[in-house]
Amino acid sequence: MSQAFAQPLSGYQIGDEIKNFSMLNVTNQTVLSLTDYNDQKVVVIIFTNNNCAYAKLYEQRIANLAKQYNTSGVAFLLVNPSVSNSDKFETIEAMRKKIQNDKSLYPYLADTTQSLAISFGVQRLPDAFVLKKMETSFRLVYKGSIDDNPQSAEDVSNRFLSDAISAMVLNRSIKVADTRAVGCLLKPY
Repeated sequence: MSQAFAQPLSGYQIGDEIKNFSMLNVTNQTVLSLTDYNDQKVVVIIFTNNNCAYAKLYEQRIANLAKQYNTSGVAFLLVNPSVSNSDKFETIEAMRKKIQNDKSLYPYLADTTQSLAISFGVQRLPDAFVLKKMETSFRLVYKGSIDDNPQSAEDVSNRFLSDAISAMVLNRSIKVADTRAVGCLLKPY
């Protein structure tokens, strides 16, 4: 049996071309695809959910980053790979209420089959990925932690995600392109 076409267990690696995907955006009940962002320089995908304590610690930092880069050709997408009808905190309706209450600048996508999370190799939430538009496709240029201190934004020493986004906006190389996400384990279906 050949596994030549199987996605590696670790998901996309730095430099890999990202395949197009389409998912329900609960913010406005439309289907959104990666190709909808072909006019952007950079797309940031953050896998998160409604109920993870670590995800909650990062909500304001993610919102601040989205505001900071809003006019720089950078799009932010939140993806929830924990969508479930059996968990009242992770239903599509709960996602919709959360995003409306947050008045966010970004779509909130429902990864109902965890297919996107699997293709990116997500194991913990939140987990961040930076995609750079290169010719006709997006390529992975950063994956991992948002920063090095989930508990305290004031005590952060390394702003991995912000540094990666800035490097892409300024056409520079990323100093740290791969870190290990710290947070809640993603429960597989």
